Amino acid sequence: MTVNQVHGATAGTGQEWRRWPVPPDPGDLSRRLAARRAELRLTLGQVASRAGVERWYLAYLENFPGQPGAATLRQLAAALRTTSAVLLGAGSEASPGRDPDAVCWGSAGHLERLSPAECHRLLAPRGIGRVAFTTASGLMVLPVNYAVTGGGIVIRTGAGSLIAGHGDGPVSFEADHFDLELGQGWSVLVLGDAHRVLQPGELKHLSAECDLRPWPGGEHDLFVRIVPTRLTGRRIRSQ
Repeated sequence: MTVNQVHGATAGTGQEWRRWPVPPDPGDLSRRLAARRAELRLTLGQVASRAGVERWYLAYLENFPGQPGAATLRQLAAALRTTSAVLLGAGSEASPGRDPDAVCWGSAGHLERLSPAECHRLLAPRGIGRVAFTTASGLMVLPVNYAVTGGGIVIRTGAGSLIAGHGDGPVSFEADHFDLELGQGWSVLVLGDAHRVLQPGELKHLSAECDLRPWPGGEHDLFVRIVPTRLTGRRIRSQ
């Protein structure tokens, strides 16, 4: 059965999705469309008319995962005074120091604490994070790519790097992801002890299991493992 066959008889009612045979299951594009339309205080009919699409189809896109063609996406973006890239989530991951409140839409979000198991799931298997440690000149925070193995966080660095020089001792590690357009995201903070991996057996294992390729050039022949002593996380969801 095609989308037209399922929804054609309900077009124009303004409550199309309430009569569809399955409950709503919005995807990321759905949420961005709905959030932007709410931000502009436009009705389904107004946006549909501006974009040159059927009202029921816009209602469908706001309530179910959809893949509109490039031309349709451009028309929707123009109607919502944004870009196709923004609707698809380009640039949605916040850069450090950028204020999400400057661009988030809608009412204040709901903040929830994450369980250790959920924190582990969000961190694994690898990604981009920040490691923090104390130096003689003060607190230092550096971005790193990392891997998770054996319950620990592994960083690969050069023997003469700043991280290597502080690779044995207490550190903090943080990773996060934020979607500025949806006004939601998560953050995980790890407190633990770092140590430079020196045992040949462990080095062999990490070399085989952790496909870590630091972005900066040069030699990166030292592994640093962070063993968590405390793991906390938070998630914020738009309402």
